[in-house]
Amino acid sequence: MKSKRVVYPACPVVLFLLCFFLLAPQCARGWGNTWMGASLERTVNSARWKAGLLKYSAALSLNNAGYDSDIYFGNTATRIPDYTVNAGIPFRLFLPIKKKIILDVSGNPQYVFYFKTKNERTLNNDFRGNVHFALGRVYFQAGGGLANVRERMSPELTLNIRKKKNDLNALVLWQISQGESLALQYQTSMYTYDNPVDSGYNISENLNRREDFLNFTAYLQQISKRRFFLDVEYGAYVFKEAISSFKDSRSYGLYGGVEFLSTSEGRRQTRGVQGEIKLGYRYFDILDPQRRDYSGLVGNTSVSIVLMKLTSVQGFFARDVRFSVFRSLTYYLITSYGGGLSRSLTRKSRLEYGLSFSRGVYPSDETIDGILPQDRLIRYTGHSLRAIFQLRRDLEFGLMAGLEDRKGNAILPGRNRYFVGLGLTYGVSPSGVPMLANPFFR
Repeated sequence: MKSKRVVYPACPVVLFLLCFFLLAPQCARGWGNTWMGASLERTVNSARWKAGLLKYSAALSLNNAGYDSDIYFGNTATRIPDYTVNAGIPFRLFLPIKKKIILDVSGNPQYVFYFKTKNERTLNNDFRGNVHFALGRVYFQAGGGLANVRERMSPELTLNIRKKKNDLNALVLWQISQGESLALQYQTSMYTYDNPVDSGYNISENLNRREDFLNFTAYLQQISKRRFFLDVEYGAYVFKEAISSFKDSRSYGLYGGVEFLSTSEGRRQTRGVQGEIKLGYRYFDILDPQRRDYSGLVGNTSVSIVLMKLTSVQGFFARDVRFSVFRSLTYYLITSYGGGLSRSLTRKSRLEYGLSFSRGVYPSDETIDGILPQDRLIRYTGHSLRAIFQLRRDLEFGLMAGLEDRKGNAILPGRNRYFVGLGLTYGVSPSGVPMLANPFFR
């Protein structure tokens, strides 16, 4: 039996150490001499428009405009179909404050519309701001984010739930040599959830929490198109309500992998391999001695490979621990994997197909209302098909169809749902702008 321990948030002195590294004297030219500084330069230069010193990309986006056969995917006794559309204005802007200091602001104000289900109509926003310092062989980044979104909760509960997340982050990278570097990262986040009306779920009581993470990462890049890394992670989770304090946890992780650096032109991958392989070991320590810990394989991998000039294949694998939305359950282990095929039909059109599988398992010693653990598996299968057309330089149109199937268990019945619709993007969405290399903020 485990002894009871107290979770302590990651020490604030980390931020002091980051500032110390930042203020240490450096010899610098241009964007500095780090690979993250070079990545920042490429990202800023890729912004489509310019107004004075300000460089920015923005778009008008209409996503998931179509028909959903069951918007709650089985969380209601009968199916509730509806027509939906998400209208947003994603943007990202860069403002050089000085030669080596860049302000980076992004956001996506969005309106979610349901034709019949008026209570699901909502405004969402996800806003983030960072400041980047490229100082010789030291690169520093600090900032935070504010997210206020109403979205599908999780594989456990497919209701639309409002989530508010406030986070602060800081990162310092030291380029030891041309091929070797070290990074230290800290992030703290506060999660707050609203309870759905007349559903019987007290999500705020079960999931409101604070999370703190500290990561130390070593990089090795002796080959221009490959960057290997080894990451050590410490995490602490503290739940707000006393009734959920049995979920207070610590986590310890060791991850390794490789980043395949971009060889794309615009939105088209031209050759080789892109993506990231990240696999490792995680010890998820539940501080309540009556609850079972998790230790084992975790990962987050997504890779795309060009087989021929016009055809590429994609694969992904993700496995991690998530806290359960149900009051008496601690967590579940979710594993997702799948792949897809992308075929360019012409220079301005392509066809994509994807197949995915997800499976979640609860700790075998936890029960709820007498339900056996093997009856609480979460199992999903999904198919997706998209046809994408580049109508002009700043106008992209897509047709999409998706089918999801959930195997029944003692909590949720078996159910399937399908979606058919279209999407339209006018302008340059931030998703079309190269992101900073290794954006591992959670």
